[in-house]
Amino acid sequence: MKRVVLGRPVATAQEMHARLPKWLALSVFSSDAISSTAYATEEILLVLMVAGAASLKWAFPLSIAVTGLLAIVAISYQQTVHAYPSGGGSYIVSTANLGRKSGMLAASSLMIDYVMTVAVSVAAGVAAIDSAFPSLHGYRVIISVAIVVVMTLANLRGLKDSGRIFSLPTYSFIILCGGLVLVGMFRWLTGSLHPVVSAPQVAAQGGLTLYLVLRAFSGGCSAMTGTEAISNGVPAFKPPEARNAGLTLGIMAGILGAFLLGVTALAQHLQIGPVKDGSETVLSMVARSVFGNGTVLYFALQFATMAILFMGANTSFADFPRLSSILARDGLMPRQFMNRGDKLAFSNGIIGLAALSIVVIVVFSGDVTRMIPLYAVGVFCSFTLSQAGMVVHWFRVRGARWRSKAVMNGFGSLLTGVVLAVVLSTKFLQGAYIVFVAAMILMLFFGYLDRHYRRIAKALEPPGDSALRAMIASAQGPMHTTVVMFVSQVNELSARSLAIGSSLQSDRFVAVTVSNNEARVARLRSDWQALGVDVPLEVIPDDSGRFVATALQYVRSLTPSPHHNVVVIVPELVVEHGWQNALHNQAALRLKAALLRIPWVVAMSVPVPLEHGPQRLAAASLVPREDVREDEPAPLHDLPKLHAQRR
Repeated sequence: MKRVVLGRPVATAQEMHARLPKWLALSVFSSDAISSTAYATEEILLVLMVAGAASLKWAFPLSIAVTGLLAIVAISYQQTVHAYPSGGGSYIVSTANLGRKSGMLAASSLMIDYVMTVAVSVAAGVAAIDSAFPSLHGYRVIISVAIVVVMTLANLRGLKDSGRIFSLPTYSFIILCGGLVLVGMFRWLTGSLHPVVSAPQVAAQGGLTLYLVLRAFSGGCSAMTGTEAISNGVPAFKPPEARNAGLTLGIMAGILGAFLLGVTALAQHLQIGPVKDGSETVLSMVARSVFGNGTVLYFALQFATMAILFMGANTSFADFPRLSSILARDGLMPRQFMNRGDKLAFSNGIIGLAALSIVVIVVFSGDVTRMIPLYAVGVFCSFTLSQAGMVVHWFRVRGARWRSKAVMNGFGSLLTGVVLAVVLSTKFLQGAYIVFVAAMILMLFFGYLDRHYRRIAKALEPPGDSALRAMIASAQGPMHTTVVMFVSQVNELSARSLAIGSSLQSDRFVAVTVSNNEARVARLRSDWQALGVDVPLEVIPDDSGRFVATALQYVRSLTPSPHHNVVVIVPELVVEHGWQNALHNQAALRLKAALLRIPWVVAMSVPVPLEHGPQRLAAASLVPREDVREDEPAPLHDLPKLHAQRR
């Protein structure tokens, strides 16, 4: 089933063939940023409407400001791509130039943003479906979860495969939205595009203040979410990685800026304002005016918009796993996130992102309005830290035109910092506080993992020559070994364990049974004596019924130490099918896990597969093959002779 869903495995040597050319990388890493054209203009207009319809004339100047900031951020990340070609974006830059704590904050902000990108993009796409088919509204959470699962499977197939899957909706939207802008501008210039009344005039609730303008600017900056994705995914590009990533980033910023300016200019010329109940988007109203209501191009753009909103989540699926692998390499995430799957994708990161996104969708019932306040905080925090880190980088490295580069990054850091402050102050009680709390929890988690891995690394460091000689000298004294075999009854399982234990060079070999059942103990003693072996059988009473705790207490009573090794033989019956393990109490597994915590104790598993059959098992494990025929297995009473030979 895995092969059918995910395809055949790809050898690590073929990783270069799984790299992305620029045209595929644009669809993988840029769909989130480009899809924001669908709502960025509307976010600006929604805020300006508070000051009345007359204030909508500020929409285009604000879109110019957003585009200017986008250009600064894009140029900054182009410099980051060339300065840090291994990927990582804000995290790498912040850690290298501002310190590990700043890097942790940047990483936590990015990871939250990636999760919210998936949740918001998918929920927004489902909302578009709800608008066309109201009967599906009650199933929006189920539909959203199903879409996340499908996208997860697509990304588990590998970057190149997912790039091909997602290239069609991305390029469809680019062509149709680009056509909208070009056709609209042509009709505007030729005088055939006239203003329309899209919504009733809303009375002003207040004056146009600087604070309101900043709020509208920060709303428009939602178009910049996903801008950093390419700088994080540089290693996924075909060589030369940095050059190809930089060109793709420039193309993406150019497309996004042109769409934002074009759609906003058309909306302002058409005197279109946002519909209060959200029944129709600004982009839809502009398309109806330019292409005509009910035309093929209008419906094609609507479907392409819905599709690219879904595909916008794919940017996070391409970036979150790669960032997680970098964090795991640095000891800030569990090491499993460094592992690649059969298709050379970071499978654990993909599955982790899907799980977190599904949780957010379910908790917020797939409501985009409730999730939007959580959306932009993380990305602008990472923008600010990244550009501030680049300023420090230029002062430290210098080089050609370093002063102008530092000024550009410093100005960008100032602007994104202002946007972050505005977003936090205006949306804190609406849900931005959740992002703040989540970022702090993530930083604490990163700190714990950092301390844990550092402690492990220190413990595994090779000692110095003097310490090593001291350890060797202390180990040269007399060494004693005690072998303990836990037994419940005399059968092939215990017989094989007894034979193996007898072959060890030990000072003492003892069999132990833990039981409070007198009848069972008496029967075991009788069977043991009938074997005629010189291994004593000790009976440990167990009033509590807790086998593992009683066994551990006995092992500790043997006082294992640097000069006294205790070998515990744990017989294990191996069932035919994995699911059958749930039918047994797994006492052997629990005992082995507990023994790991006792120093100078060695746990030895003796597996006995059930499918061998008891008679075949006896023949295979107790008697050499040349001494027995397949149809004449050695009976259990031959064990004393074998035991004496081995002694």
